[in-house]
Amino acid sequence: MNKCLQAPEILHLICNELPNSNLDDRQRLLAVALSCRALLEPGLDRLWHTIRSFQPLMTMLPLDLFKLEKKPNLGTSGFYLLVNLRREIVPSDLDRYLTYYAPRIREVDIALLKGTFSPEFWQGLQLATGWRHGALSPSAWKVVWTLTAPFQSLLSQDILDQTFAYFSLFLGPKSTCVTFGFKSEVPLQAASIRNAPSIPTALKELSLQDASPIASELSFLTSSIQSSSWRDLEGLTILNLPPNAISHLSTLPHLSRLEIGELHDTRPVRSYTQADITNRPGHLSTMSTGVFRSLKYLKLSSAVSANFEGFLQHLPPNNQLHTLKCILGVAPSSARVKAILATIHLHCNPKHFRELVIKGSPGTAANKERLDTYWDIGIDLNPLLIFTQLETLSLNLLLGVNLNPADINQIVARFPRLVKLNVDTDAFDSRIPQIDHTHVLQLIYKLRHLRKLGLRFNATAIPEYPANDPALANLTTAKHLPSQLVTLWVGDSPIYSPPSVARFFKMHCPNLRMDRIITLPIDSNIPETMPVVMYQKRWRALEDQDV
Repeated sequence: MNKCLQAPEILHLICNELPNSNLDDRQRLLAVALSCRALLEPGLDRLWHTIRSFQPLMTMLPLDLFKLEKKPNLGTSGFYLLVNLRREIVPSDLDRYLTYYAPRIREVDIALLKGTFSPEFWQGLQLATGWRHGALSPSAWKVVWTLTAPFQSLLSQDILDQTFAYFSLFLGPKSTCVTFGFKSEVPLQAASIRNAPSIPTALKELSLQDASPIASELSFLTSSIQSSSWRDLEGLTILNLPPNAISHLSTLPHLSRLEIGELHDTRPVRSYTQADITNRPGHLSTMSTGVFRSLKYLKLSSAVSANFEGFLQHLPPNNQLHTLKCILGVAPSSARVKAILATIHLHCNPKHFRELVIKGSPGTAANKERLDTYWDIGIDLNPLLIFTQLETLSLNLLLGVNLNPADINQIVARFPRLVKLNVDTDAFDSRIPQIDHTHVLQLIYKLRHLRKLGLRFNATAIPEYPANDPALANLTTAKHLPSQLVTLWVGDSPIYSPPSVARFFKMHCPNLRMDRIITLPIDSNIPETMPVVMYQKRWRALEDQDV
């Protein structure tokens, strides 16, 4: 054997690259571990790195300790396995597992279970381990515990309710990342989560996924959040957040990442207008600098657009936020969008701000177009022009921003570091775009870092032979490297000639594959005679062009 392969750290690195996600992977890992003495320890470390069920523990127990019973899953025609005790569990039953295998576990990621232990079995495990927190996985840094419906569809609700609380056997002092899937309307589960902070951990990342109705969840989360200090928490993902919990979260000194699945009743104290952008309100300079002092990543979702304004108004202007994502549950009005952009202008720090995403959640319907409209009505992007360090700007607002040539000039001048720009590619608009292929050229040649671009533009005037396009004269392309573009979203952009468009992108975007030009999905019920259907066919025909 090569001398390098005799070094334990090299063997561990090799085994750590082996897959370990399904039964076949684990069987191969076991074969590797048993192939020679040098690979035994690193192979077993990899094999036991992640457990996704309680089967590994059960295989290490004496056969005379337990018996298996098939139990019907009420409401379905299926069965699940319940592991019951034949006798009491004594510490020596666990010696082999606790001494040789449990210390190897780094992740407890409970997936869809086909069986579990009975409540008496869990109690026996607690007694045999002396009620020690994390006794069954003392070195695990990640624990994902989702023993509740709808996360576990194969087990009965009754057995899930009775066994949920035993996560303390896996959650120990080295746990830094924890995910709970629970139902706060179940008293035992609510009490278990509420008492979880009393377990000594090194918790830094926490995800709370409550499957209960919102009315039940909000009261539970308010008391749970406010009862725990969570002083070292760096990341929090929470499904629903009540407004009275925001002030507590804002004091967490290390909280840098916050994701909220649904904001409720977080209405703005102020409704900002263009006048506030021109003359900054005095209260901004008096806001406490200790509020959300470490927050860098913020993702918010809400069916009420005003809730975004309300939450953002808690941020002092000198914050460290670099990423903001707002997921719309309902299409906003143009007035509401203007208020959101004004709030972002006043409460985000241009020194740190790098990424802005505002878009509709999947399946959210766009605003219906007005019967009486105008070709140049859109959203003013001027409030965003102070964020000159932006690298990502994605605005799919479920209503038309309707970019114009002046917007393109401003984007090129104010956002030189853009890597991704995506505007108006998720909703239909009957109006002809105000920008055309010449503005696309302006973006791809003057934004040197741009790799992903999405916008509605008029592609009908792309010439048959792009090299003869007069627009090139203003771009001095000889002084520029080829475009770095690798992805293009075109929405429902009008197009006439697929061969001409294919030659255009082949010439100007050599790294852009034609199958990476993405159109807006069209409902199958739309008649073939609609122009947008033909536009989509022409865009898709680019993949077949031999240029």
